[in-house]
Amino acid sequence: MPLGRAIVVLLLVCGLGGCRSLTHGVERARGAYHLGRFDAAHAELTKIADGRTPRAPAAALDLAMVEIASGKAEQAIKRLRKLRDDFEDPSLTAPVGDLASLIADDNVRQYRPSGYEQVMIRSMLALSSLAVGDGDADSYALQAQMFQQDLARQAESRGLKLSQDVYQPLALAPYLRGVLRESTMRDYDDAIRAYEQVTHLRPSFAPAALDIQRCVNGIHSPPDHGALYVIALVGRGPVLDEVSAEATTTALQIASQVYSIAEHERWMLPNLVSIKVPEVRIPYSPAAAVSLDSSGVWLGATQPLVDVGEMAVRQSEAEMPWTLARAVARRVAKEVAVSQTAKAAGLTGGGREIARFASVNLISLGEHADTRCWGLLPREVQVLRAELPVGTHQLGMRVVDASGRALGVQSKTDVRIENGRNTYVTVVASDREAFVAR
Repeated sequence: MPLGRAIVVLLLVCGLGGCRSLTHGVERARGAYHLGRFDAAHAELTKIADGRTPRAPAAALDLAMVEIASGKAEQAIKRLRKLRDDFEDPSLTAPVGDLASLIADDNVRQYRPSGYEQVMIRSMLALSSLAVGDGDADSYALQAQMFQQDLARQAESRGLKLSQDVYQPLALAPYLRGVLRESTMRDYDDAIRAYEQVTHLRPSFAPAALDIQRCVNGIHSPPDHGALYVIALVGRGPVLDEVSAEATTTALQIASQVYSIAEHERWMLPNLVSIKVPEVRIPYSPAAAVSLDSSGVWLGATQPLVDVGEMAVRQSEAEMPWTLARAVARRVAKEVAVSQTAKAAGLTGGGREIARFASVNLISLGEHADTRCWGLLPREVQVLRAELPVGTHQLGMRVVDASGRALGVQSKTDVRIENGRNTYVTVVASDREAFVAR
């Protein structure tokens, strides 16, 4: 089949795939999640994640967050491990899908998570592992750190300046290492080194100084006490919106290197100002932290350890020239295919140019940026550590805004504290209410 005719066929196939209804399903599920209606979110996302559409993997990532929020950390670990391995497997890349994406748009190709999403897969594995106590939390956190370092090396090889700043390591890995080393009540020196790294990577995380001092003194917790760690997933995290962008000189240079124009064909790019690309947006959420008390005695508020939103924006902006270049290459593919088809039809001169210009512009109207993403990530991962006497405590949680004003209603849950041991509680606080993972 001539390439020009294949364009029309692929556009029809992509347009009849029910993508709009799937998008609405994902949005409904995310809305339910933010309201704490985790059963409804799970049902909606399961239908999409179990399907065979290009939206299934991204829906599966969201489904893992619902499982974490529902207290099903073991299921989330199983799902995230499979997704991590699938995304790493080069044999699962679909060449046909990539060809189709050059002809139609990126929505038809196999979903490939952004760099920050890959890092967060391993980070959420670490937090889920901490919740179930399977002993793998430190390993997963280290994987997240190593993946971030790989992203920095790849960016540097592409000529990105200050790649180490764009892909700076997260404080999560050393923090979890410090927590786990300290919990042995032996490896305090290792814990100190880990917490010192946290202060270097995240100077604003004030609790690290107290962590260091505690380890210097060699006291995990007072006699007949244990440590409570509240891991809070705060705010609405990064999503992708479609925006129109102008093709930059850098993007054109990259596109010329990654795409070969058919011999003797001229590179003509109409309407470059209308190129559609995905852009990271952090949805508004009033939630700034989670304030906690134990049986009415205030314990403090969670403190930001990982700024997921800032990481996503920073990396997306750094990678934008390559995102634009792909959009430019796609436009070139369409122009070359249409031009070849017009030539095969016997059109010459002005008639051929008119046909080419009209066809390319008509086809380009159907282009849409690939906005599939892991939309249920939190804006921030926050932590609070408190030392409590042995026994059962009623933990009260209330979401607060940036000024410390309480929002919504207070949530309560019972926690059991054991002598000299750590207890971990995961809390979701997307907007005005805190929901305990249970």
